[in-house]
Amino acid sequence: MNLPAVAGVGLLAVVLSYVSARYLSTKFVKMGITGNDIHKPGKPVTAEMGGLSVLFAFLTCSVVIMLATGSPISPLVAGVATIAGAGVVGMADDLTNMRQRYKPFLIGAAAIPLIAVLWGPSSIEMPLIGALPVGYVFPLAVVPLAVAISANFTNMLAGFNGLEAGSAVIALAALTLLAALRSSYPATIIGVILVCGYLGFLVLNWYPAKIFPGDTGTLMAGAGIATIAVLAGLEFAAIVVSIPAAIDFTLKMVAKRPFGGRRVFGDTTVGEDGHLSAPAYPALVHAFMRVGPLTERGLVLSVLGMQAFYSALAVTITLFLR
Repeated sequence: MNLPAVAGVGLLAVVLSYVSARYLSTKFVKMGITGNDIHKPGKPVTAEMGGLSVLFAFLTCSVVIMLATGSPISPLVAGVATIAGAGVVGMADDLTNMRQRYKPFLIGAAAIPLIAVLWGPSSIEMPLIGALPVGYVFPLAVVPLAVAISANFTNMLAGFNGLEAGSAVIALAALTLLAALRSSYPATIIGVILVCGYLGFLVLNWYPAKIFPGDTGTLMAGAGIATIAVLAGLEFAAIVVSIPAAIDFTLKMVAKRPFGGRRVFGDTTVGEDGHLSAPAYPALVHAFMRVGPLTERGLVLSVLGMQAFYSALAVTITLFLR
């Protein structure tokens, strides 16, 4: 692996993502592509669909690294296409507010390039157990389901300044490290570019946010987690880093109105002291709020701490319990 080239493209991703996010943070407000920052007094209008900056940096840097290192590698091209496809689905959702039921199928369809490049009988590696042969179930079912489920998980654990991008950086960094240790070049390249792209975006998405990622940013992050996992054989590690999002999903599913809690009970409210009060439906962030008084910044740091714990656990299990 050409380490200087990888480092250079990572730096480029940070710069491109930050510069484009800075531009979009004002341009989208003028265009009306906005959302309300509901967890602040006055609910200020803020630019939405900022994940476009990460998508731009990701595609640009992917092309640069392919040109810099010679002919493109099929798994790398397939991974880039899948993640970009998830980003396009996110853009369509940000612009048209498509129905929730359609997104998993469209994101699963975005995994077709990965299915093609991974076609053939395969296995899934589990700690202490070893490789479990799953045959053609892997490309036909595991790959599209992994991409669709991971993308929708990250899309649901969202809504606070820096939460989505911060979680993406931590989870993707853990998987990228493991991919590098396994000498999986395509997965490592994809991971480095995504981590650096989300870092550049996070500068403007951190509290107080000047731009939100939208579904464009959240769906890309989840698709990136799944893509790195299936390319590098890190399916179990991806499951572990996704535990916070899975807990949030489970809590929301046990409610009487799984997808209608926000419409029925309203949004999180903010007191004059800046502390958050959770509405009456279950979610991971609401559980943190009920433990003790938290500001938005404190809540995000708490959830990111949880994400860091499970990401470190994924690395530890993968390295020491193979």
